[in-house]
Amino acid sequence: MSINYGHLSEYVYNLCMISVMVKEIDLNRIDVPEDYEVLDATALGRRLGFKRDTVLAYLSRRNFRRIPRPNRQLAMGPIWYEKSVREWEVKEDQARGR
Repeated sequence: MSINYGHLSEYVYNLCMISVMVKEIDLNRIDVPEDYEVLDATALGRRLGFKRDTVLAYLSRRNFRRIPRPNRQLAMGPIWYEKSVREWEVKEDQARGR
């Protein structure tokens, strides 16, 4: 039995791209307000100084003291609107007296 590695690499590439394609399809289906940018768990974690796994752990425990609640829940996972994250940060800073 011989393996054609040209087809194998194409198959692996297609498998890796499925999640990207699903993400783009999901995002194209929702109506995002014009001045809002969409953040996923990775981008939110980067913005708040957390790792993606930390954000997902807070979500799974429904612990919203250190992260904002997601704006939408899609098949690919939760998303946040950048503008609402900014608003949440301002409220948190005011609550902490900064």
